[in-house]
Amino acid sequence: MPSRDLAVLAANQTVRDRRLKVRFPLDLSVHFRPLSGSPFSGAGRAVNVSSGGVLVVSQQDVWQHGIRVGAWIELKIEWPSLLEGKIPLQLFAVGRVVRYRRSDFAAAFERYQFRTVSSSRLPHARLG
Repeated sequence: MPSRDLAVLAANQTVRDRRLKVRFPLDLSVHFRPLSGSPFSGAGRAVNVSSGGVLVVSQQDVWQHGIRVGAWIELKIEWPSLLEGKIPLQLFAVGRVVRYRRSDFAAAFERYQFRTVSSSRLPHARLG
């Protein structure tokens, strides 16, 4: 293989390996708010999630409300699995925005934990 082809192959491999965590395509309800003191809070869909971060799509113009690269953000993601088959879970995370566009953003988790949630607080309470 000519060296030029090897260089292109290496460059393509570098792009593919840029993410160290496997992202899972999901469609989960998420609420978010910047931790900058902005009164804005928003809602959207987490369209892919990994142990390292999340991609959120919103119908709101997130960039007008303090969602900027480097900004700290709090996320509450409705988790699809139930604890012990009956208790709703929420992934609570704090992270930094790593990129954004008008109505979506990606955030890298700084810390996260699963929390139990009263089914009456969920927008789509799941009954077993």
